[in-house]
Amino acid sequence: MPKKPPPLAVPRDDYDTPWKDVLDRWHRQFLEFFFPVAAADIDWSRGYEFLDKELQKVTRRAVVGRRHADKLIKVWRCSGEETWVLIHTEVQGDREADFPRRLYTYHSRLTDRYNRPVATFVVLTDDHPNWRPVRYEHALWGCRAVLEFPSIKLLDYRDRAAELETSPNPFALVVLAHLAATATRRDPAARLEHKIGLTRRLYRLGLERDAILSLYAFIDWVLALPDALEEDYHRCIQALEEAEHMQYVTTAERIGIQKGLKEGHKAGRQEGEAAMLLRQITRKFGPPTEAVREQIARADSETLLEWSDRILTAQTLDEVLH
Repeated sequence: MPKKPPPLAVPRDDYDTPWKDVLDRWHRQFLEFFFPVAAADIDWSRGYEFLDKELQKVTRRAVVGRRHADKLIKVWRCSGEETWVLIHTEVQGDREADFPRRLYTYHSRLTDRYNRPVATFVVLTDDHPNWRPVRYEHALWGCRAVLEFPSIKLLDYRDRAAELETSPNPFALVVLAHLAATATRRDPAARLEHKIGLTRRLYRLGLERDAILSLYAFIDWVLALPDALEEDYHRCIQALEEAEHMQYVTTAERIGIQKGLKEGHKAGRQEGEAAMLLRQITRKFGPPTEAVREQIARADSETLLEWSDRILTAQTLDEVLH
């Protein structure tokens, strides 16, 4: 058993990348778990196609606070109709007033640009129980535009632990890990215990090794621990593997995963700094041009922070970026 952990702070959570990874790997299982009616109407025998480049074309000019784990997938319905599915996983920690309007914008642009039916699905991973956007509407003089979208709240699964623990769908473990991360945000000792328990459960699901590695990386990311407790965690998992006569994650792979996580967190922070600067520019000087967006995208973290300081007193955008 791991030694009693010291009172260390838990690292700040960042869920964008791990959600993108599991959506890439298990998009069918995602729909079967969260939106079974839609999944049952898809002819999976015809395959599918990721359309992320098309999604980027209609979202790159949108003003958002941070990036999200959005996926656009082309599938075929059982009736033979080609359909596009927009999966929007909202990983933002705070409520966003413009969120429904942003979904309406994405949905409208995709429908208009490609003339295809589009279904928009939302999973809310925030910890605000009363924030449940499911609809956008605007009207003027009898003219009305409406978008209603199915929305899943992960907090609603807190009382369904028994169901999650018996489900063979990998997203049951994804939800358990995410709920544990939310519940232990300020309790590293409890987070360590949850992380060990979830990894033990993962090992006993009977999945293929590459699937084990994918879910292991998700658990390792969303349940990030202080370095000292990470060492306790890896010692415990190594002991578990030896006791069960199995080794899913080698020491070299653990080192690689940890390196990747650290690089991912660094990239995520830089991405967030760029998004915040774009928001500041929009509020003070109006929507930035594509050239300005590209300049900001190329900047390193230190430069982004310097520009964010300058914008507080700058009178023009040139004063900020030059």
